[in-house]
Amino acid sequence: MTTTLLAVTGLSPAIVTETIWALATREGIIPDRVAFITTATGALILDESLFAPRADWGGSVWECLRRSIGAGPDQLIADPPHVITIADGTSGRAVPLDDIRTPAENAAAAEFIFARVWDVVRDKDRRLCASVAGGRKTMGALLHAAVSLIGREDDRISHVLVSAPFDTLRDFYFPAQPVCPLLDKATGRVVEAADAEITLAEVPFVPLRNRFRELDGLPGSFLSLRKDWSDRLKHDAERPVLIRIDHRQELLEVDGRVHSVRPRALAILHFVLKCNEKGMVPPDQTTAAEVFRKRVEKNPGEYGHPQLTSLSAEDFRRELNHVRDLLKHDGWQPAMRTLKQRPFRLEVEAT
Repeated sequence: MTTTLLAVTGLSPAIVTETIWALATREGIIPDRVAFITTATGALILDESLFAPRADWGGSVWECLRRSIGAGPDQLIADPPHVITIADGTSGRAVPLDDIRTPAENAAAAEFIFARVWDVVRDKDRRLCASVAGGRKTMGALLHAAVSLIGREDDRISHVLVSAPFDTLRDFYFPAQPVCPLLDKATGRVVEAADAEITLAEVPFVPLRNRFRELDGLPGSFLSLRKDWSDRLKHDAERPVLIRIDHRQELLEVDGRVHSVRPRALAILHFVLKCNEKGMVPPDQTTAAEVFRKRVEKNPGEYGHPQLTSLSAEDFRRELNHVRDLLKHDGWQPAMRTLKQRPFRLEVEAT
């Protein structure tokens, strides 16, 4: 398994060296490949800042970083920068973007970033580490969105955190850099690079490809995929779920998945669903418990459990939580903050 660091960058390429330093020194991870997503100006700054030889460093910043973290000959290999492009209808060419200022440029950046993420995640033997620390905020947001759409469980997104004043020092790249004394112009103090503290903040994401298994194939464009999934998730939310209740066998079936449920919980769920069917949903659980007790007193066998006349509001809440716990991996469970439920179709086995 190889690791690819994919970073959006702009005018501060040090976020890449800082991220790599944190991965290597805190987690023992040295990426095999590093891919940069940037603008035309960002690519020039990357070249000048990280890859141009420096007499006082004894090489480039990149070469010094590789030596400092002990990278092997096949580790920390930097790909040429991926410069975001946009179609130019006048020339008939894709031209590099220098910034993201318009909706059209934002859409082009979204598609470009999505394609770079797909380049990595389509290979089951490559793990993605995505950094959203650099570049325009839009670039980081789009990278997060792309990884959420097609990333996998073992991929990750991070932001780098650098202690003050090193987070604002232009010539700081990593703590072990050879040019150590740095001038903090804000205070006039000289500080040592070795005193910098660098950590990574994990940025959580939900890997939606777990829901859409067809993404093992070519996913299409970012914008079309986003629309398609939004429509499908909306359809799923509005589709009536088939719920079957069998009091005699103490079973609850939700869209074909069967669970054993204790009788009290099954009776209360049955009551809640019938209230929804009739359009007479109690406003809260205290009221619901009182209505339920009266219904059971009047017709003891209506909900399959004849001895529930002493039920309290806390009992009512506890039994619904029991059902939620049982269904936590299913596509439907009782609503958390209201007794009004998502669309369903109820079938009850005769007791």
